[in-house]
Amino acid sequence: MLIKAPTFSKSGRAWRPFTFNNLEKVSKRHALLIKNLEWMLPNVRATGEVSSSVQKRLEEMLEEQISMRVEYVHVVPMSQLQHYIGETTFLAVLTPQPNKTRGLLEVELGLAHHAIDMLLGGAGEAVALRPLTDIEEGVMTYVIIETLKALAPSLDPSLPKLRIEGVVRGFSEIQGLIPETENLAVVQLKAIFGGQSGYVRLVIPEDVLSAANPPVDASVRRSRRAADAEEHLSRLRNVKTLVRAEIGNVEISGADLAQLRERDVVLVDALSCRPDQGEGGTAKLRVGLGRTGHLDAEVVVEDGRFLARVTGVSLGAPPPPGLSDENGDAAPAEIEAGSNDPDADDESTTPGSVRGRNDVEDAQGAGGADLMNDIPLQIAVELGRVSTTAEEVVALKIGHVFDLNRVAGEPLDLSVNGKVVARGELVEIDGNLGVRILSLAG
Repeated sequence: MLIKAPTFSKSGRAWRPFTFNNLEKVSKRHALLIKNLEWMLPNVRATGEVSSSVQKRLEEMLEEQISMRVEYVHVVPMSQLQHYIGETTFLAVLTPQPNKTRGLLEVELGLAHHAIDMLLGGAGEAVALRPLTDIEEGVMTYVIIETLKALAPSLDPSLPKLRIEGVVRGFSEIQGLIPETENLAVVQLKAIFGGQSGYVRLVIPEDVLSAANPPVDASVRRSRRAADAEEHLSRLRNVKTLVRAEIGNVEISGADLAQLRERDVVLVDALSCRPDQGEGGTAKLRVGLGRTGHLDAEVVVEDGRFLARVTGVSLGAPPPPGLSDENGDAAPAEIEAGSNDPDADDESTTPGSVRGRNDVEDAQGAGGADLMNDIPLQIAVELGRVSTTAEEVVALKIGHVFDLNRVAGEPLDLSVNGKVVARGELVEIDGNLGVRILSLAG
């Protein structure tokens, strides 16, 4: 009988293969609903911190420093909501109009007592955690209404408006208010009011989340994308991509492409630049995959070298094949800059809209953020990193074991071009492995 000796790592410890078991299961539907939360919570930054408009209004009311940050988001059925909501707590029932399904806003009792005491001129001293009186519930309702008012200006107008329907004091009192079949997003925020810390939980119904998804080319999405790009700029500095200068195109079939051989000739109807004659012209600069839009450029020759000077930004997918002008060039749906035609589409929501030369500086931020969608990024999921030397690399053999200095359950690293951009945990999404983001790296 042959017994294999255990394999040892470099540190001398015996090792065995590790299998990830008991991962949290997340459906693709739940993942999509969480993505839609971006439009329900526009005042939450990429880092999870609630932006200044809400915090400023709370600080004005309570006259002390406020901090709020999202800690986690879960999508759960109504039957599991009791695991997240305290039995004795403050719960405001929210009704998104015109939807009929209700949502909830919970403020832990300790935090609620502190806010009420500060609003009524107290010193914010700790008090016994008891249910709020009717008067105290009225004060907390006022705080929530003012917070919703501060949030309203940054909400997309297409989203349903929130109003407070009433107040309940625990999970048992919401039975019947929300259908048992409803899925709910539970957003937990860590809040610090002066010296008092606690949790605020927002419970949003699935049908409201499903509606929170503006069109791809909507101005609200583009402005948010530009803000996100600026937020993540430090994480993308090492990313490299190509800018392609197109001066013409031709449509051929897949069969023709497969039959191309050396010395074949591809006929092009028209070129916007003649490099064979040393002449300039125009070009379309496409970033990466080039599917979101392109930069219009003037091509000039200086000292025998071709230079492309950006003259405009055109966002939107290219027109379908066959839609071309009399010269054979693709004809975008151009909109004259500064047009007063009330029936003309807004360039911020029209694919193929063109910005003129005078608008280039204003378009650089938004246009650049849009074009970033065309940059292909490879995100690597790293279990760990090990410092090594060139000598050790060339000496590697089959069977060598690296000690990754990680234990089961520790977060994984996500990196782009070798730079760690986030940490996360493994989850199972409809039989596939996914990574839920836990924190972002600077």
